[in-house]
Amino acid sequence: MSNRQGRRASRYLLAAAAPVAIGLFSASPAAAATSCSQLAASFHRANTTITAAEVIPAGTFQGRTGLPTFCRVAGYTTPTSDSQIQFEVWMPESGWNSKYLQVGCGGFCGSIPYYNMDEPLRRGYAVAGTDDGHEWNGGDAGWATGHPEKVIDFGGRALKETKDVAKDVIMALQSSSARRSYFMGCSGGGREALRAAQRYPEDFDGIVAGSPANDWNDLMTQFVWNQNVVAATSSGTLSQSDLDVLSSAVLAQCAGHDGGLSTDRFLSNPQACKFNPAKLPLAADKIRAIEQLFAGPGGVSPGYRSSADTANDRDGWPAWLTGGGVPNLPYAPETLLGDAWLREVVFPNSGWTPTTNNAVVNAHAANAVAGAAMNAIDPDLHAFKRHGGKLLEYSGWGDAAVSTEVHINYYNAVTKEIGGDEATRDFYRLFMVPGMGHCAEGPGGNVFGQIGDRRTPLTHPENPHWYNPPNPSDPSDDILSALDNWVENKIAPDKIIGTKYVNGDSTQGIAFQRTLCPYPQVAKYNGEGSMTSAASFACVDPDHNDHDKEDNDHD
Repeated sequence: MSNRQGRRASRYLLAAAAPVAIGLFSASPAAAATSCSQLAASFHRANTTITAAEVIPAGTFQGRTGLPTFCRVAGYTTPTSDSQIQFEVWMPESGWNSKYLQVGCGGFCGSIPYYNMDEPLRRGYAVAGTDDGHEWNGGDAGWATGHPEKVIDFGGRALKETKDVAKDVIMALQSSSARRSYFMGCSGGGREALRAAQRYPEDFDGIVAGSPANDWNDLMTQFVWNQNVVAATSSGTLSQSDLDVLSSAVLAQCAGHDGGLSTDRFLSNPQACKFNPAKLPLAADKIRAIEQLFAGPGGVSPGYRSSADTANDRDGWPAWLTGGGVPNLPYAPETLLGDAWLREVVFPNSGWTPTTNNAVVNAHAANAVAGAAMNAIDPDLHAFKRHGGKLLEYSGWGDAAVSTEVHINYYNAVTKEIGGDEATRDFYRLFMVPGMGHCAEGPGGNVFGQIGDRRTPLTHPENPHWYNPPNPSDPSDDILSALDNWVENKIAPDKIIGTKYVNGDSTQGIAFQRTLCPYPQVAKYNGEGSMTSAASFACVDPDHNDHDKEDNDHD
């Protein structure tokens, strides 16, 4: 199934899987705000249970350190008889900036994303998160088998429920509404971000969508297809040595010819690199596997050609395609996610295996079963734009989880739907990050105030965190501050600075900084400035770039 066919299927099924409407008895404004400790007894909302309302003293909570004193409100909502959507709302005891930020989570979610809630709390936001309506411990997707309402909760109803209950909690605690409402998430949380803009266009004033897994069912299908491609090699994988050969060859041919530096370990504009893997010094079966991964499963989803320059990075192909990138995990996380989704959700109790069907059959079935609930591919963002909403999307060019072409294709589809690039840039901008993997990491300027995904499974589930730049309050450095500045002051971000810390550790200082540009622009070195300064790189149209003119036969 093509992306366009999947989009049509999703639209056709939308009404059938629409969230169940519920009557709300919202907490009404009171003459005086309700104290945190009194909230559990006094808060009333249909189908909502508050399980905890407590003041958390400044310090550490759930492994997150340096937190201010805050009111923690936890509970769950039951919009259907088969739903139990856990949520938490954190309100700073003092210094609230009058704004609300809801955060998403990655993978199959399944727990409150504490790892994404601490930083916005420190910044003065009221912040909320949800488990998306189920528990998940890194195993299969059995929570969804026979539970279509839980799939709908996961797909988007949980984010809507959480937004609505958080609005009422804030009103109860403050006797006033949040002046601004934002959403921010990456990977699965990025899918939720686009889902919010498409389905709930009046709920958020600004949205940050990171590396969104928005074409969800095609992606799960692609994961299985990738797995089969790699397994078909004589060794059953592509080794680190194989990936080193691939990355080195790509960089040798294209680095320094795409706007970046010849010494970079990544490309500034991978689309300008027409690399042909046919003459790599590798076995024929491994070259064939690389060619297939470059191309993707035809008729379903694009491939990973754009991430070839960083294929050997721990957070690149080893983390998502070949295995070995995640400590103590010999196989790639996609093996778990794709297999589980198709086995437990799309073909439950059928004996399905990764080799049962081809990718087109799997994608067609997945979109028929869960396209309406899960996909966030509708390019019609007119309602969000009319609301005055602003959308910032980012993706790493080195993303080996969600193909960068998915994000570019969606941006182009929105541009066509809205009526041109100028009309789209008025409310929606896409930033492609050279040398960055899925949500974060990689050898490029990969820190600009974004949040990471929850890698699955993990030996340390709290490892993903908020990637803070040197100046979090500066819209030039920080994507959330850039969003807030766009919403509040109508100043659209024409660039954002990406920071690379020494050894990925902010305490060791800055290795270099790079200018990140709104697509389709790319950053080009001016030829004379400091190679470590973002000021030496200007955003230009790709036609102004020094594209590789060769046929790229890799002699």
